[in-house]
Amino acid sequence: MDYLAVLFAVLCGTVIQGAVGFGFALVAAPILMLLQPELVPGPITFAGLLLSLTMAIRERKAADLQNLVWLFIGFLPGLTIGAFFMLTLAHNTLSLLFGFLVLTAVALSTRGIKVNQHSNLMTIPAGILSGIMNITTSMGGPPVALLYQNAAGPKFRATLAIFFFTGSLLTLFGLNQIGRMGETEFIHGLYLTPAVVTGLFLAQPAARWLDKGKTRLAVLTIAALSGVTVIVKTIWLM
Repeated sequence: MDYLAVLFAVLCGTVIQGAVGFGFALVAAPILMLLQPELVPGPITFAGLLLSLTMAIRERKAADLQNLVWLFIGFLPGLTIGAFFMLTLAHNTLSLLFGFLVLTAVALSTRGIKVNQHSNLMTIPAGILSGIMNITTSMGGPPVALLYQNAAGPKFRATLAIFFFTGSLLTLFGLNQIGRMGETEFIHGLYLTPAVVTGLFLAQPAARWLDKGKTRLAVLTIAALSGVTVIVKTIWLM
């Protein structure tokens, strides 16, 4: 039963990201953290590679390649900071951090702040925060999504897809170096890919319905509830 629930969470995350540009880990990771914590962050990050690669190829011509360089200048040290957290924090503490980061991601995503994605003062910190969140929770998207919230749809989807794919590869390498991504995690990631493939097929027809202003509220509501649930469950079991 848990496996079917896990696949359904991954399927929903894939459909949402395939339709609007981000939301895969924001939806799937908190649910996986509750049902099977061993699937976060390595296996779910691996499963998301196919999704990001497909979207990057599909809309690559609209990508903001120049700004991606500055994002990764911040992303790399962010991975190092996040890896340090994973090695030094206890499981309960990391779970609490996970929950609060989910809520932080939701708060960032709901802000109406207008930011300039071409300003290094905003781009590099967004990359750093994304790196920290990506390696600890698999949810590195919201800081970059906030940065590009005013960009045109194709530019938003293409830039984030390339960022997610490259960032995921770097994250998996970092997880491997600290012993958190090996053969077992790789196999677990493969178990999630059928849901990703199915979600990719469903995403395009779903876009017409999701574009009616329903996706953002649904994603943020599910993520917020999941973040609160993780925090409450962790405190209850401490």
